[in-house]
Amino acid sequence: MLKHFAACLLALAALFAALAPAAAEKRVALVIGNAAYQNAPPLRNPSNDATDIAAKLRELGFDVVEGIDLGKRDMEKRIRAFAEQLNGADVGLFYYAGHGLQVNQKNYLAPIDAELKSETDLDFEAVELDLVLKQMLRSAGTSLVFLDACRDNPLVQKLAQSGRSLNIGRGLARVEPVSSMMIIYSAEFGKVALDGTGRNSPFTEALLRHIGEEGESISDMMIEVRNDVRKETGNQQQPIESTQLTGQFFFKPASQQAAAKSSSTDAEIAALRQEIARLQADQGALLKSQQEQLALLQKKLAEETKPSEAAAPQPNVTASGAPSHVIAVEPAGGATNTAPATAAAPNAAQAGNTVTPEETTKLAATESAGAEQTTPEAGKTTEAPLPQGATRQELAQDMLAELKRVGCYFGSINGNWGGRSQLALDRFNRLAKLELPLEEPQQASLDALRGWKGPHCPIEQAVPPRFKQRPVVVAPPRRTPPPRKAARAGPPKPPPVQAFQPRPRPQHQGSDEQRELQRAFPSSAWPGQ
Repeated sequence: MLKHFAACLLALAALFAALAPAAAEKRVALVIGNAAYQNAPPLRNPSNDATDIAAKLRELGFDVVEGIDLGKRDMEKRIRAFAEQLNGADVGLFYYAGHGLQVNQKNYLAPIDAELKSETDLDFEAVELDLVLKQMLRSAGTSLVFLDACRDNPLVQKLAQSGRSLNIGRGLARVEPVSSMMIIYSAEFGKVALDGTGRNSPFTEALLRHIGEEGESISDMMIEVRNDVRKETGNQQQPIESTQLTGQFFFKPASQQAAAKSSSTDAEIAALRQEIARLQADQGALLKSQQEQLALLQKKLAEETKPSEAAAPQPNVTASGAPSHVIAVEPAGGATNTAPATAAAPNAAQAGNTVTPEETTKLAATESAGAEQTTPEAGKTTEAPLPQGATRQELAQDMLAELKRVGCYFGSINGNWGGRSQLALDRFNRLAKLELPLEEPQQASLDALRGWKGPHCPIEQAVPPRFKQRPVVVAPPRRTPPPRKAARAGPPKPPPVQAFQPRPRPQHQGSDEQRELQRAFPSSAWPGQ
């Protein structure tokens, strides 16, 4: 009897120990789905998406604040209730499905009664995403944001017709997360998400399928969600995430038995590697039996590590089926990523400690030869198709806005892609050491520009030629002639000889009578004149 009682106590203790972390963790979620828009065509899935996500989160231990088809005032009330429950929470989660838009690099969520006719309406008709993020940063320890709001939005078209000063982009703009935050978008930046034909959107359907898997981290979950969405939409939509999480997060942590089994397996693998390393240290002096033991240990290690290698994520595949070669733009001066081809050999040596230097050299040579064979096909220049629902002018306008942001373009953002636009993109290529195509605007080039967080283009390189100051030509100093030599002093010159001039003879004045006569008769000739 006592034995049975003790066994029951141990079972209860193990059960409470397994449930203790989940029970002690406070999880709060805000779930909003807007579909019945009054000034735009209604959407098919957001109300169903929000209802199903809220039910799933309650199963996973979240206290959910839920709202379906909310106006501006009701959305603000739900956000305020969410902020009050976040006080002291370990995890805060926000899920939104509906219309969203980006204006001047800021993201807005559209209530069902929103009517956007001018830039002023954004402050009174829409809800800024930063309002929700501010509440989460203030209280929650770990913040998770899911945005299924990248749908094609007719409200944006009305707003764009109100004026040309607004920088309105497609989809949602990238938001830089802070520490312990992950922001997940249902589609890539600048692209729209598909609404789906069933009960849920492709993104939410994949999220509901994988969010409750036991022992799977949120990073591993997003890999499976991304693969499912790409398969469902024919590679037209790809979810992405921006993360600054400082640790792994599990919606449904693994049980203690699975964790203990995993720890014991890791310990066995470590012991096998240690024994193999000891035998390989002096392989020349091994006996035949020891060499056979070494071969058996290597075989066992390969069998133990085979499941983990098979579960490793496969490289991304583009729509055409070829491996993706998109270059991740990193800030200048930061740590550079190691190339997958060069990292393959060290990883293999670390996994089994059985790769010799000769095998590593052969592996590198094989991969190099394969890369050389695929290079000509990858180098063929084909015109990239435009994203769904986008025009060439819209894509060029977004690229010019990003080029202006990084200081490589100083002209007007009019959507024309010409010589000045190509010159600005060429400046960015030289700055980021990339080779983006110059002839036509492409979505890959726009993604690279939006992801660039490095330095801006130098001022002397980005200013158009007609604004540059002309170089000042400084004339060389004039050469002063040497001073003339003074003439030698000679004898003094004699003064000039003046010509002889006789003195004038004094005129005879005559008597007083004669003078009177001269005055009276001036025309007459008188003696002495």
